[in-house]
Amino acid sequence: MINFYFFTIGTCIASFLGLVVDRFPNQSILAPRSHCDHCQHVLGVWDLIPILSQLLHRFHCRYCHQTYPVWYCLFEVWSGLLFLACANSYLSLSQLLTLLGSAVLAIYDLRFMEYPLVIWCCLHAFVLFLSGSNLLMLFFLLLALGAHFFFIGMGAGDFLLLATFSLTLSPSKILYLIQIASLLGILVFALKKEKDRIPFIPCLFLSYHALVFFTIFSR
Repeated sequence: MINFYFFTIGTCIASFLGLVVDRFPNQSILAPRSHCDHCQHVLGVWDLIPILSQLLHRFHCRYCHQTYPVWYCLFEVWSGLLFLACANSYLSLSQLLTLLGSAVLAIYDLRFMEYPLVIWCCLHAFVLFLSGSNLLMLFFLLLALGAHFFFIGMGAGDFLLLATFSLTLSPSKILYLIQIASLLGILVFALKKEKDRIPFIPCLFLSYHALVFFTIFSR
């Protein structure tokens, strides 16, 4: 029963984070009430149950039958599993927050090629409080400042996220993370038809995710 409780909490958190991604910073995350973006019908209680509502309605709005993106449901399942792993001591609280926060930043980057700085600030503040600072974090913050004023091949947002990752990973693992993320970035660039900028935050997020769970399973 306790595992079900933590899984449910995780899905509810993901549902809220999905709302944040859809609304912030252009709209209030508190009002209006949750509604279908297509028909504007206010959603009832039975429409807002994480995972279950989407499965019952087959990923369609109950009122206008507009298709809902499947990623909402996948995000809720993934978040529930993360909370379950944290509750069973496979993940630390700082790792849990980093995974959730970086996933949100990755979604923003996929959509807009940038993310709201205030969301990173909140994520970093929480993880910093739990983990404490280190020199590697300060190094990446300096690189982020340099990237803001000078072109150095990576965006300031990438270095900011690396600063957060350095709070929960050792320097050697950070090097592995950068290498894995770079390989993913090269692959995405090679497969992309239009050879311009690519969203690199998702590559960093996937690399962090892989390293954290590799560490868990290799214990």
